[in-house]
Amino acid sequence: MHVITKLSILVLLLTSCGLFEPDTGISDSFTYASEAIGATGIAGIYYPESYTSSTPVIYLLNGWGADAFAWETGIDLAMEAHKRNIMFVSLSAESNLYMNNSSLPNKNYEDYVLEIVEEVETEYGIEIEHTSRALCGISNGGGGAVYLMSQHPSLFTACGSLSGTYYNQINFNNLRSHGIRIDVGEDDTAVLWELQSLHNKLDQERINHDYYEHNGGHDWDFWKKYCPEQFDFLEARISGE
Repeated sequence: MHVITKLSILVLLLTSCGLFEPDTGISDSFTYASEAIGATGIAGIYYPESYTSSTPVIYLLNGWGADAFAWETGIDLAMEAHKRNIMFVSLSAESNLYMNNSSLPNKNYEDYVLEIVEEVETEYGIEIEHTSRALCGISNGGGGAVYLMSQHPSLFTACGSLSGTYYNQINFNNLRSHGIRIDVGEDDTAVLWELQSLHNKLDQERINHDYYEHNGGHDWDFWKKYCPEQFDFLEARISGE
C-alpha cells in the first residue's frame, strides 16, 4: 500500500509539471435552460486535455429514444477525443426528429441542436469556422445529421450517417461543397432501402459522397465496427487534410 501511495504522488507531480501525459481525454456533462424545447438541455462533452479555442468539434446525434449519452454504449469518446485532438458533443432529440415542429412549440429539435452548438462552444471558449465543425449520427441521428447540414451549410462542413434514416426535406443544393459519408448494413431492414434511395438521389444531383454497404444490421455490433471509419472521414474534413 505504501508503494502505491508513493506511485500515485509521483504521477500527480509529473502531471502537474507537464512531464506525464494522460492516455485519455476528459468526459463532462453540460446542461442549460433550452428555449427550443422548454426544458433542460443536456449534452455529453468529451475533449482532449490540451484543447484550445481552435479545437475542431464533432456533434454526435443519438438515435430514436436514446438519451444524450447513448454513444458511450459502444464508443470510448474520451479516448477518441484524446487520440484525434477533437471535441465530441453528444446529444439527443429523444423520440423526435431533429426538426422543428410547428404544432408542438416545445419540440423544436432543429433549433435545439443549434442552441447546443452555441451554448457549448461559448462555455468552452471554442471559436471556430464551419470548416472545423461536423455532425455524425446513428439511425434517426444519422438522418438528422444529413438534414441539419443541408439546412445549415454555413454551420457544418461535413456529416456522417451510420444506418441513418432518410429525411425527405433535405435541401440537396446546400450539400454540393460538403462532405458526406454513409454506412449501412446489408441486413439492415430498418433503413437499407431508404439509404439506397438517398444514395441514388445524391448521385442524380451529382453531389459527391461516400456510400458503403457492409455486412451487418441495425445494432451496436455494426456501429462500433464502422464508427472509427466515420471519425477518420470527418477528422480529415475538419482538420483541413
